[in-house]
Amino acid sequence: MHYFTANANGEAEVVKIILSPNCSARNKELEFYFEEMEIKGRGSIGNQVTKYPIKSVKFKEAGKSTLDAKKLWFDDKFGRLNTDEKGLYLGKFDAEDRILVITNDGNYEITDQELTQRFDVEKVILIEKFKPEKIITAVYLDNEKLQFNIKRFKIETTTLHNKFFFIKEGKDNRLEMVSTDAEPILMVKSGRGQQIRSAKFKVVKLVEVMGWKAVGAKLTEFSKSVEMEWELKKDGDDLQGELFG
Repeated sequence: MHYFTANANGEAEVVKIILSPNCSARNKELEFYFEEMEIKGRGSIGNQVTKYPIKSVKFKEAGKSTLDAKKLWFDDKFGRLNTDEKGLYLGKFDAEDRILVITNDGNYEITDQELTQRFDVEKVILIEKFKPEKIITAVYLDNEKLQFNIKRFKIETTTLHNKFFFIKEGKDNRLEMVSTDAEPILMVKSGRGQQIRSAKFKVVKLVEVMGWKAVGAKLTEFSKSVEMEWELKKDGDDLQGELFG
């Protein structure tokens, strides 16, 4: 196994990791962000990067100092951003960093770090530091066809404080699930009693990345008994989503 460590010098560097071409990992090129790594003591073994053999590690981007970066939290009781360690930790933010907010009515919004903003906590389904390279996976109800659709897309807009509706328009259509994981696994259960059926979907093999306005592909028929959840990653899983290798 391979480990990296980070000290408290404030440098937020990015490296590109090339895995051995003979290893069983499906994705053989990983990007590693030091700013997201937990700072540990000098004698620590470090943070696990991958269990696969590494061919090379290339320096990709010189990071900016994160010592003066602002730490932000989202207070999920009052719907406000704060620096007082209340609620969900969003990470360290430089001045130009943005926040992604996705709500259950099928809208996304990119916003700044202004602490006076207030969000409807009943609607917020995801809030995190915005990274434009991330792929959004969304499952929503198409109420007209009585089915759940799934889509994967990258955010292509840059306008701040504007809501963009990204699911199919229709009465009672709603967003059910959303994830920004690189390779999310969706678990779906339907039926009751002895008729319960369970399925597990590796989303990257189920649907291609499409435009943010696309309708998406059918996932399953609608039923009040349908339950969905994302499979939690196990401790030790690779940081870039190498779940099955």
